[in-house]
Amino acid sequence: MFFVKLTSTILLCFSLSNINAQLEMADTGGWTTIGALKPLGALKAKMEYRASGGDTTYLLFMKDFTKRDKNADAHFFSIRFRNTGDAFNKLYVLLQSFFLEENRGSSYTKTFKLGDDMVNLQHNLLITGKGVRLTTKEGYITFSEKDIDKLFGKR
Repeated sequence: MFFVKLTSTILLCFSLSNINAQLEMADTGGWTTIGALKPLGALKAKMEYRASGGDTTYLLFMKDFTKRDKNADAHFFSIRFRNTGDAFNKLYVLLQSFFLEENRGSSYTKTFKLGDDMVNLQHNLLITGKGVRLTTKEGYITFSEKDIDKLFGKR
């Protein structure tokens, strides 16, 4: 019986040390919010950044509006990307391009890679007017022109 307990204890210790080697804590500090959308106090989306040396990393955190069971909790998704090639400003210009007169046709869409995620942008009607729908494999969200300005710290 002693041998069984000793063997079990050794196996448990080995398992825990192996888990510790596979578990890597993410650094969640040092993020600064650029802009956030909080209609009626509930978070819809936020844009954050973190500077590290000569590089800046951005995190676009969004509520997923995919239809789910009415008792399901809210689902959020994010896109993390670096500012390589001025990606932050190019994303802003691309989102705003959906509100230009020459791009108002429903056939105007854009698909691109941002960070590790494929992103699709397309027109979407909102109660308050026109919007742009941002879709990834994780979910989708719709922004108005004013939302985009707030998210990117322009308002």
